[in-house]
Amino acid sequence: MILIRFIRGIYSMQLQLKNNSKSTAVPNRFIECSLTAPEKYTASYLLGLMYASTNQDIDFDMFCARLDMSEDDVIGAFEYWQKRGFAHIVNTDKLCFEFGVFSGEKPEDDLYTEREFNQKLQNIFGSRQLSPHEYIKIYDYTDMFHLPKKVVLALAEYCVLMKGRRVGISYMDKVAQSWAELEYIDTEEKAREKIAHFKTASSGVLRVLKQLGISGRGPTKDEAVLFDKWTGLWGFTLEAVLTACAHTTAAREPSMKYLDRILERLKADGDTTSRKISEKKSQSDSFSKNIKELMHIIGEPSLKPSYEYESLYQKWTSVYGFDMDMLIMAARLSGSRGKKPFPYLDDILTDWYNNRVLTAADARAYIALRQTMDKRITAVFETAGIAKKVTDAHRKTYARWNTECGISHDAILLAAEISSLSENPYRYLNTILSNWHDAGVKTLADAQRETKKYSVKQNTASRRASYERPIENYDHLAIDFFKDEGA
Repeated sequence: MILIRFIRGIYSMQLQLKNNSKSTAVPNRFIECSLTAPEKYTASYLLGLMYASTNQDIDFDMFCARLDMSEDDVIGAFEYWQKRGFAHIVNTDKLCFEFGVFSGEKPEDDLYTEREFNQKLQNIFGSRQLSPHEYIKIYDYTDMFHLPKKVVLALAEYCVLMKGRRVGISYMDKVAQSWAELEYIDTEEKAREKIAHFKTASSGVLRVLKQLGISGRGPTKDEAVLFDKWTGLWGFTLEAVLTACAHTTAAREPSMKYLDRILERLKADGDTTSRKISEKKSQSDSFSKNIKELMHIIGEPSLKPSYEYESLYQKWTSVYGFDMDMLIMAARLSGSRGKKPFPYLDDILTDWYNNRVLTAADARAYIALRQTMDKRITAVFETAGIAKKVTDAHRKTYARWNTECGISHDAILLAAEISSLSENPYRYLNTILSNWHDAGVKTLADAQRETKKYSVKQNTASRRASYERPIENYDHLAIDFFKDEGA
């Protein structure tokens, strides 16, 4: 190994076969080892073996370019094969690799030269006995990823913490690659920080689960991911997360997912510290009494305000600026319309806010006006024989004819009476009112004149039709005067 480090930077190398043989046959044992070797490492060996048959110098830059590998990676590949007994780095004035099967350098020999390392590694896995193949794969982390042995030991400890003693070597391979190429964990200090962070996070998840009333099991992978998001990405401390658990009491079955929604709202409001979350909870408790009163008025079966109810309450009081008197009036109105869920209050209060109904006096006047309108619409429906309950759509339609078009209520009642003779009275009612609007009808007298004019037109058309010769053929009723006369 030391030899290679000293001669890096030499830009030519010599390749030769052991015993100067012209044969380029690939040993069977090499093929078996290549199954678990990095793809580029196998390609490096085979390309070098092919060139070795010429027993000539070759340009190192060209060799690296053909493999699309750096100089260090190519040298690392041959170090890998030297350790497995298929190549030998010769100490000459040039970079020289010798190919063949070197009996004195078997992969199993490493197991005896790394006894102290092996013992430490085996202690991490406890009762699970590592196989020679697993040892050799773990050794690769120092060759392939250039991780120090202390880091490899820490990596094994981390993987056992993550997956247990039966952790697969393939999983360890992925972690080793991530540490080396993505996270740059190349010192024991960095590795210990990684392990400490995992232990803290794992302990934190368990404390959160216990706070939520969940015990008897460890955290799932999804729960651990959520906790990492809260503490890593969103900036909550463990104490802040534990404090936020108090917001989940309204849930029937508190869970990490439910807590995730609460923390997302707290983050959006900028409440990420334990103190601010506690203040939010105190504010929530003060809201709870008022929310329960509203729920009681509308007949809500549960008297446990949820976080969603608190959010609605905050919108009504903070954004809309309504006081409790306004909210109680809305709740009573909601109760008078039958059993409605708590969020139905938001429809009423949003309607008031959009129509500038901002005080209790405004609300009383608005409710009275709405009740008067509903009575009028009900009278129209009864006159026309329309079996419908009054809805907001009906109110808008009535307001259009009565307020915008200026057609009086008495005139609308007359139109309803006429419509009662139709198969579809509601549609016919709108047709009549549309025609009357075009004709400038406003009052009952206008409507009566328009109705009379229409009746005159209808009668005139009927009389005209009676004077016209029927279009049917009545020839069969004619008398044949020559029938009995003979021809």
